[in-house]
Amino acid sequence: MIQSFDYKLYLQILLITFFLLFSCFFSNYASAQQLNPISIAYKVKLASSKLGNATIAQQQITLTANQNGYSGSLTTKAQGLAAILYGSTEEVINCDFNIDQGKVASSQYSGGNINSDNYKVSFDWEARKINFTDGESLDMPQGYMLDTCNFPFAAALLKDSNSSDETLYVLEGKERIIRGYTLKSNTEEQLETVIGTINTIKIVLERELRADRTVSLWLSPQHSYIPLKMEDKRSSRTTTMIVDTIEN
Repeated sequence: MIQSFDYKLYLQILLITFFLLFSCFFSNYASAQQLNPISIAYKVKLASSKLGNATIAQQQITLTANQNGYSGSLTTKAQGLAAILYGSTEEVINCDFNIDQGKVASSQYSGGNINSDNYKVSFDWEARKINFTDGESLDMPQGYMLDTCNFPFAAALLKDSNSSDETLYVLEGKERIIRGYTLKSNTEEQLETVIGTINTIKIVLERELRADRTVSLWLSPQHSYIPLKMEDKRSSRTTTMIVDTIEN
């Protein structure tokens, strides 16, 4: 005896299956957009045709989660010749940001020495204005807008980028300038560090209108794609940050 086909049951099963697949996809997508709290200490090295080669600073980058998103901090303490030239006072940069559609969106950004802020910035995304507390403001260019504090964390979300027509802009609060970068390459590379040999994704960004200047980042999949090495390369010098210690 041939039984009749139950279309209602079939549709119910189909809908449940679709819902489960969609939920799984959405859950994975959402988690992929998150950043994990982390603290990394870097050694900062300079290779210069004029000043020679030296370790010039120790830098600590920390990321924590809060109710509105994330807080980041970047503390730099000069060493050696740099401490003699610029003093040994620690410079601290702080920022608050969230993640909107897979991109970092700045809300607050400040910097100065360990005891006081030299500048403090808020971001008006509706008016696309960068506002300093002393009344000065800058227009946001059309593109991906970041600051020097959240830039390393935003880099972790660039891991799937193969090419991009969108320019990435970074605000330097102390100098009150905005630098533009475009994605030049995205490759896999093994990185030798004091914490071991790490498989990384190397992203190279080229300075807008200055092809001789690049910023390279080595993102570590096993550390939530936070960069373990960053390199600012110019014709006369190269500044490199390489991981020294790391805490998840």
